[in-house]
Amino acid sequence: MTNLDDARVGTYWRPIVSGEAAQQALQAVDDITESIASITPLPGERDPSLSSGGAGLALAFAWLARTGRMPQADVLAWQYLDQAIEAVSTQEMGSSFYGGFAGVGWAAELVDHLLDPDAEDRNEAIDDAVLRLLSRPNLWPAPHDLVVAVTGLGVYALQRWPRPVAIECLRLVVERLHERAQRDEHGLYWWTPPEGLLHPESRKQFPSGRADLGVAHGMGGAIALLGSICGVGVERETARPLLEGAVSWLFAHSVATEAGATFPVWLAPGFQPERARCAWCYGDPGIAAALLVAARGVGAVGWEQTAAALACRAAERPPAETGVVDAGFCHGTAGLAHIYNRMYQATGEEKLRRAAVYWIERTLDFFRLAKGNGGSWVQGSNDPAEPGPWTGTGLLEGAAGIALVLVAATTSLEPVWDQMFLVSAPRPVTSA
Repeated sequence: MTNLDDARVGTYWRPIVSGEAAQQALQAVDDITESIASITPLPGERDPSLSSGGAGLALAFAWLARTGRMPQADVLAWQYLDQAIEAVSTQEMGSSFYGGFAGVGWAAELVDHLLDPDAEDRNEAIDDAVLRLLSRPNLWPAPHDLVVAVTGLGVYALQRWPRPVAIECLRLVVERLHERAQRDEHGLYWWTPPEGLLHPESRKQFPSGRADLGVAHGMGGAIALLGSICGVGVERETARPLLEGAVSWLFAHSVATEAGATFPVWLAPGFQPERARCAWCYGDPGIAAALLVAARGVGAVGWEQTAAALACRAAERPPAETGVVDAGFCHGTAGLAHIYNRMYQATGEEKLRRAAVYWIERTLDFFRLAKGNGGSWVQGSNDPAEPGPWTGTGLLEGAAGIALVLVAATTSLEPVWDQMFLVSAPRPVTSA
């Protein structure tokens, strides 16, 4: 998988929808972005984060500017980014990749490169803060969490590689993952203790914790990250055994024997494995994409083949059994469409292209502009009489993420923004 500087339009990434379907998709993109742009005050004033706020919107509009889709998209991108950066210096903010200053820094790096490659480096203070945090052992009860813990900081550091501070951060990421890894006869894994579970109800349900297998909070994210770290040549002597042990453990805990979920959501003593839905955050599609990233990082052809087979098997799952009830990236139709598209582009598997097109169509079925907040109908039902549609604007679960997926399905420019989801290899965008 290529980085931004190496991507050649029309040679690696190709559109999967055309004609009327493409027109419909791009009209939805225009409607979404125009509606978001009309919001006052700017959404980033309330939330500067990468996942749901200003940093993510800056990235979305910068990408639209790069593709030439929206006039003045670059102006909006700078506004959102400046707002998010201001928040880092003026608001109390955590370190997390999806919700904190690390994600703002990651977005700043990518936006600057997309719009002004010669821009002054904005991230030196964030580099130092991330380094200080990673130098503290046992700070995170679940370091393998992409959204809030060490794995996410590793994605940030990979964007800053090969700067010396980024290399040191990556070394410490490996050290933090190594110190919390647990081993058994199947390999190694990371246990999420109750204090590492995000929701109070989960802490009550799992008083001893659990092993999460998905990308967002579990094994999948750590596997993709470790493969990417190996790919840039940092701490291979430690990272490669961690990666191999984690993949071995993951494979040992597949549960399906027929069409359906291959990997459960989580494992815990005294609980039957819970069947995972088809999604990025949890489930086979996200794990397949993460495994492919890891495979490419270390040149493991067998893992590549396994990843492709896992994705194809997930694509065969009947739609009614996927657990999909929304259009967002995290666990909705757009996320599925993009994962299958990403893996089709990498493998050439026609089954994955067809699955991607199907879920693009389902995403458009959900589309209905929500007046007043710049979002789109992303949750609940296609029936407008159904209560409680969620209409957020962000990348992770909202309209901006949907727009980027639709653009990726209709253009010939590789969507490097998806590095934040670990479905493509995190790579630096500068060579400084």
